[in-house]
Amino acid sequence: MKLEYNILWIDNDIQEYIANGEVNNLNLYLEELGFEPNIVTVEDEADLDNFIYNYKYDLIISDFNLNATTGDKIIEKIRDEKGFSTEILFYTAKSNFRDDPDVKERLAFMDRITFHSNRDTFLDKVEKLIRLTLDKLLELNATRGLITAATSDLDVEIEDIVMLLVEKHGKTDDALKQIITDKAFTPLQRRIDSFWDNYNSFQNYFHKIDAVKKWEVFRDLLRPLRTDPIISAFLTTNRTYQDDVIKIRNQFAHAKAIDDGGLIKLKGQIEGQDFEYTEQTCITVRKNLINHKRSFEGLKQALA
Repeated sequence: MKLEYNILWIDNDIQEYIANGEVNNLNLYLEELGFEPNIVTVEDEADLDNFIYNYKYDLIISDFNLNATTGDKIIEKIRDEKGFSTEILFYTAKSNFRDDPDVKERLAFMDRITFHSNRDTFLDKVEKLIRLTLDKLLELNATRGLITAATSDLDVEIEDIVMLLVEKHGKTDDALKQIITDKAFTPLQRRIDSFWDNYNSFQNYFHKIDAVKKWEVFRDLLRPLRTDPIISAFLTTNRTYQDDVIKIRNQFAHAKAIDDGGLIKLKGQIEGQDFEYTEQTCITVRKNLINHKRSFEGLKQALA
C-alpha cells in the first residue's frame, strides 16, 4: 500500500534530533497529511549500504559534513552507484560552505539538491521540501490510483484471513457450501449444486464473489471468535469498512478530475448519486485506509 512516505536521515548526531523531538515532529507532520511516515535514521555513514536498498525513499536528509565523508560523496553513492534520483536536503552549521571552490566544483550540475544552514528554520525547510516532493503525488489523478491500489490490498488481506480461518477452524464442506448459499445471489442459489461442482471448493469460489459479500463472509467467520478482546475490538473498528474502503474504491473507479472554479476535484456519479473529492478530503480517505490497514495487521497477529 503506497501511502507511506519514506525518509532516509543521515547524521552522526542523529540521536540528538531524536531526543529533542524533531524526528517525531516530522512523523506527526506526515500523519497530518494523511501519510504513514517511515523515517530511517543512520548514525554511521559506513552503514549506509545496509539501509539504502530497503525502501524507495521519497526524501533523503543528511548533514553535509559527516565524520568520515562529505555530502558530495553521499551523492556519488546514492546517485551514481545506486541510480536513485531522490530529492536530497543537506544541512550544515557552516553558512558559507558553498563558497568553497572545491565544494562548488564537486556539486556543479547536480540537480534535486537543497542546502540549508540555519538550525532555527531547519524543520520548516524540511516540511516545505516534503510538500514539494508531494506535489505530483497529491495531484488528484495520481491520488486516485494510490487509493484504488490501497483498497485492493485490503481486499487481498480479507481473502488471506478468510483462508486462514477456514483452515484453522476446520470448516466442513457442508458448512462452507452453506456460506456460499447464504451469500450467493438468488439466481445462483437455484443452481448451487452445479455451481459448487464447477468450482470444486470454497477456496476456488471465494475469490470470485463481490467485495461486499466477501467482507460479510469475513465478518461472519470472525464473530464466533469475538470472546477474544482483540477480535471484538477489530469487529467494532471494521464496521465502517464498507463506507471507508469498498464505497471509496467504487467511487474512485468512476471519478474524473475536473477544474471546478479553480479548485481541482474528483467528481462522478454512481446510481444517480453525485460525489466529489478534493485534496483535503483525500487526506481523510488515506487516514481511514491506514487505520484499517493497521487494524488488519493487529488481527493477523492475534490469529497467528
